[in-house]
Amino acid sequence: MIAERLTAQLLAGPAAPDPVAVARRLLAVQAQDPRGARLAVRVRTSGLSATDVDRALTEERSLLVTWLNRGTLHLVHSEDYFWLQALMAPSSLAGNARRLAQEGVSPADADRGVAAIERSLADEGPLTRARLRERLAATGVRTEGQALVHVLMLACLRGIAVRGPIAGREHAYALVRDWLGRPATVDRGAALAELARRYL
Repeated sequence: MIAERLTAQLLAGPAAPDPVAVARRLLAVQAQDPRGARLAVRVRTSGLSATDVDRALTEERSLLVTWLNRGTLHLVHSEDYFWLQALMAPSSLAGNARRLAQEGVSPADADRGVAAIERSLADEGPLTRARLRERLAATGVRTEGQALVHVLMLACLRGIAVRGPIAGREHAYALVRDWLGRPATVDRGAALAELARRYL
């Protein structure tokens, strides 16, 4: 049993050929810490570098990082994004609303912040968190403490933005429609079946 789980997690047996194969196999890689995510991918491959992971994120757009479940960032294969987002993100919205309230961001301000994020990304292309902080502050949306993080999370949970390219030493945010194209229609039953199949 342990050997089977290690093999399923790509920690034993043949290594994956590339970062995309790791994401396809694992479905989601914990990515709250970008260096940790790179290491989690590297340990499951042979001869891979952090640059290879960054290329998949930035140039190939075959991987992306976003909030999908548990309020935690995960690295996923871009082709899995739409069905995972449709299936998993709605369950995180209540927790996100609670955290926004704790940070002093009203529902109206949160909506205004998400609209500012969407407008800024549409007008300027991918932007870092620091740049988005400036855009939100200019609209009067609170960004102090953890407020900015939770407004960004809301934009991601709503399927508006994802973490896209690497800009310097951090991920920039991009509009989903610009980064991945038009959203696919998702059948919930098919998505649940795919989740079960991929997990097992």
